[in-house]
Amino acid sequence: MNRVAVIGGSGVLEIELFAELEKREIETGYGRVIVEEGDGISFLQRHGTPPVPPHKLNHHANLAALKECGIRYIVAVNSTGSLQSELSPGSLLVPDDYFNPWAIKTVFDDRLEFVTPGISEMVRRAIIEAAKGLSVELVDGGTYIQTTGPRFETRAEVRVLSDWGSVVGMTMANEATLARELGLEYASLCLVDNYANGVCDQVVDFREIEKAQQKNSQILARLLPNVVERLR
Repeated sequence: MNRVAVIGGSGVLEIELFAELEKREIETGYGRVIVEEGDGISFLQRHGTPPVPPHKLNHHANLAALKECGIRYIVAVNSTGSLQSELSPGSLLVPDDYFNPWAIKTVFDDRLEFVTPGISEMVRRAIIEAAKGLSVELVDGGTYIQTTGPRFETRAEVRVLSDWGSVVGMTMANEATLARELGLEYASLCLVDNYANGVCDQVVDFREIEKAQQKNSQILARLLPNVVERLR
């Protein structure tokens, strides 16, 4: 049986799929991480407890902990803002590429080694096929752009970024890069929780983002068990 991990926030952990998991503290060369573990499945709360802001996340420790747990496949759930007017809040998108030429993370600080970054097509297909089987609409493909955070992007930044990608967030690219370097199969299910600043007339409101996240959590409760089962 392949071990599958889900990376997400506290709202993801609350779904029934993770009801019987037990906490395990893992010591890595980058720090300690709490991973929730069960039969063939693990859950990692990327922001930790208490949660830290995105620009201070210990991505190295998070991914190293999953490697230590014997994980082969990672399904990440990422909150994003839409860079395109036709991609409305409430949409789901499974990116096939990402853009993050700044603040790049790597595990190769002490030796000369090169790995071509990318997203696992195997995990992407598992997400897409699971959605089809449940009649859940999602967008197949698109480019995720990662900014540093913790603030949202300015209107000028969004105008530039909208020529380069579909959604913007603050975490996925770092996770995907480190996962590839560690030999882990990683793909993301992006929840489009809001329009990025300036894409429409609305001002980005975190309260509205939280409402969208609650709605999407109901979809995740149906979708994630099916995805995990396809990968195990």
